[in-house]
Amino acid sequence: MNGLDEKQLAKLKELLLTEKHDIDRHFLMEAVDGTTAIADDTGELSSYDNHPADLGTETFERERDAAIDQRYFERRDDVERALAKMEDGTYGLCEISGEPIGYDRLEAMPAARYSIAHVPNEETATGDYRPVEEDVMTQPPSGAGEHRQRQAGRFDDADAWKTLEEYGNASDTQATGLETNQDR
Repeated sequence: MNGLDEKQLAKLKELLLTEKHDIDRHFLMEAVDGTTAIADDTGELSSYDNHPADLGTETFERERDAAIDQRYFERRDDVERALAKMEDGTYGLCEISGEPIGYDRLEAMPAARYSIAHVPNEETATGDYRPVEEDVMTQPPSGAGEHRQRQAGRFDDADAWKTLEEYGNASDTQATGLETNQDR
């Protein structure tokens, strides 16, 4: 048994149905807006004669919308799975241990599949996640950039003059035709 009484189950079912309704409304509103060709969105006749950066914002927004839609699809699947579990009597049980999931957790996340102790690492927002690109990157050689790091923030006016002095100044013979301005 999942340790939930009828009142708690009714409240959780209401939360799940509300969330499902919100997700369905998202897709309904998107269907009304419709997916349009990029030419219709931008007013351009063709994207071939434009620099790729000209359509960068539109491309970004389409990719972002696709990612949001994918997350909504996944979330709707989670909600439908939870509602099906309510029907067959397994709702509120951890899929790994079979132990009851706490009511507080279910109230916060009605579609939760795992107890807190058994949440897989890939489902947690925190953890040791690192970008996949780091798997193929090599470490820089030892000492690379250390001198630059030590000198960071230490460029003052005197250092600026020493650096620029070799390029000359208004007192040089090149600018005035004399040896120095003091010789005039």
